[in-house]
Amino acid sequence: MAGDGRRMARKKVIRTSGDVREHPRYSLEEAAHYLRMPLSTLKAWTRGQDYMSSKTGKRRRFVPVLEMADPRRGLLSFYNLAEAHILRATRDRNVPLVNVRKALEYIREVISSDKHPLLTQEFLTSGKSVFIEHLGATINASSHGQIAMRNVLEIYLERIDRDSMGMPIQIRPMNTKYIAINPSFSSGQPVVKGTRIMAGVLAARKRDGESYAALIRDYGLTKIQIEQAVEYAAC
Repeated sequence: MAGDGRRMARKKVIRTSGDVREHPRYSLEEAAHYLRMPLSTLKAWTRGQDYMSSKTGKRRRFVPVLEMADPRRGLLSFYNLAEAHILRATRDRNVPLVNVRKALEYIREVISSDKHPLLTQEFLTSGKSVFIEHLGATINASSHGQIAMRNVLEIYLERIDRDSMGMPIQIRPMNTKYIAINPSFSSGQPVVKGTRIMAGVLAARKRDGESYAALIRDYGLTKIQIEQAVEYAAC
């Protein structure tokens, strides 16, 4: 994956009125980079995936499990990013895509009042248990499997900050302490948490030979904040 924002061309999108969290702004490459997940996985979730049926030997296709904000341009919204962040928990538990799709279909039936049921307060309070139960045989094989899935899912959910209505307003990517993605700051690009300072800008300046002392002086950040921003943007 590309090391910084300059290597991943951002597609120009005309912003419309409404919730900024719904605006299409992230390419699949950017989203995969920000969430630290394989691009192939995100493509399968958003575009579907071809597979060979073990029973019939015929080629079949999974339908996408996430609805892109702008499928024609291949762009995701912040809400899509949050959904993918949550679904990454299923990948960490090696849950097959077909199981994820079935569980999501059930959740959409149960929590039918919202376009993004995985992100709602209703999902947090009761839906996640139903989601885990309907992931399929790989999880339902034992109570230990369900407990393990719940624990991983909780870790991902805890990395999402929410507004008064319980909807996501900020994602703190996994394995980071000082990085956040907030659609209201810096066009939704990763920033140093609590600031509007883009991780990509810090990484670019460091790559161009500037010292940590100079960056600390210019931005008023600690060295560890800058180091993590540089490392995050460069991976």
